[in-house]
Amino acid sequence: MGVPRLRILEEADVQAIDEAARVLLFHTGVDVHSESAREALAHMGARVVRGSPRVLFSRTVIDKALAAAPREVVLASRDGKHDLTIPDGQPHVTTDGTGVNVWDLETGRRRPSTTKDLADLARVADALDTVDLQWPMVVAGDAPNEIHGLVEAATALENTSKHVQHEALSASDAEVFVRIAATIAGGSKALRKRPIISSIQCPVSPLTLEQGSTEGLLVLARAGVPVVPLSMVLMGGSSPVDLASALVIANAENLASLCVAQAAAPGAPVIYGVSSGPIDMRSGSFGTGSPETGIINVAGVEMARYYRLPCSVGGLAADADSPGFQAGVEKMGTGLLPMLAGADLITGTGSVDTNSTMSLEQLILDDDLVEYARRVIEPVRVGPETIHLEMLSRLGPGGNFLKEKHTLLHFREALWSPKILLRDGYVEGDPAEARARSRARAKARELLRQHEPAPLDADIRRDIRALIPKVSS
Repeated sequence: MGVPRLRILEEADVQAIDEAARVLLFHTGVDVHSESAREALAHMGARVVRGSPRVLFSRTVIDKALAAAPREVVLASRDGKHDLTIPDGQPHVTTDGTGVNVWDLETGRRRPSTTKDLADLARVADALDTVDLQWPMVVAGDAPNEIHGLVEAATALENTSKHVQHEALSASDAEVFVRIAATIAGGSKALRKRPIISSIQCPVSPLTLEQGSTEGLLVLARAGVPVVPLSMVLMGGSSPVDLASALVIANAENLASLCVAQAAAPGAPVIYGVSSGPIDMRSGSFGTGSPETGIINVAGVEMARYYRLPCSVGGLAADADSPGFQAGVEKMGTGLLPMLAGADLITGTGSVDTNSTMSLEQLILDDDLVEYARRVIEPVRVGPETIHLEMLSRLGPGGNFLKEKHTLLHFREALWSPKILLRDGYVEGDPAEARARSRARAKARELLRQHEPAPLDADIRRDIRALIPKVSS
């Protein structure tokens, strides 16, 4: 059996990107705006430029960090039924996260997101087999700004039993995030053994690690919580327009972040992350649904494999402002490529409008798209169990296989059938896209009515809410 895989870089290309990133890190370095992180890096052997946030990384320091990083990362679920250990040879899908708007399921209009929207999205995603873990999909816009990230973490953990991957934008947020997860997991040791949370800690391209996120990374690394330094290079904005240069920056940011994590806690679980793409030169926006986005994220997968690190990349992304034809094209293009490349984690389901808006309707449509893509990468089985020579000989020329018992018994496993997308032909006055979208909205309403995630104990719910600081609204 052969599994389809896509490569866009030759081995010499990968080595050239690695070498360029090492040269950049040694001679130019990264601005690390956390004194604690600079101290840890200096202790590891990095050179901190006096009176400056600049840190220079030698080959020895980088190699030490790479040697310390685990080759596998556990992403546990709170019910134990959706645990992942990556890499495992399968592409796993996570929802997109922290959108600031939702497409209202009932009004069909875009509006700012609320805590209830987040809970609804999490519950529906919990019901979908194609969603393996969750990034809280929207911000809790009705929560005080000082604590909205913690409200989002708690809300997501209450409304899904799957692994939750969020963000910690400060050390204090990271500390509470860890305490919330430890309360659910059964203590800090249990959380370290089976981390039910992970965290995306984004560098600021180009080559900047800002204070809050970096100090959050230190806390998370020391707690044994996996971190994802998700590089979001903007080709033509925060890098030259050439993909190779953008990849050098993304790679350097990942290596620098890896060094911070290993300086804080040798052996800390780190997932190499790239979610980059081009600036649209007409609008100035991020072209998240572009072919270049798919290509650079595939290249990120190849760099992670070179370092023998697990990876998370963007995909299933759309610049389309609403569900529909354009969103489908962009999502399939940016999602199928990293699947073919063998990415461990792919983010993006449920999003439209350059990842700023989340939609229950799109989440259901993406369920079909992910199943479609996963069918494409399934191995083709060739052997006696799939070459039915007896049947082929018996029916011979002009044979009709539709009425064979074998067809009835096996068509469901052999042939993919969409749940929402349509194949029933033309209907006067009712275009297929409109019908598919209507079916998706109906399915979302059905799941909201019927699906109940595995509940958290009432005492635990009370305890985790008590951990969130009280602030005046």
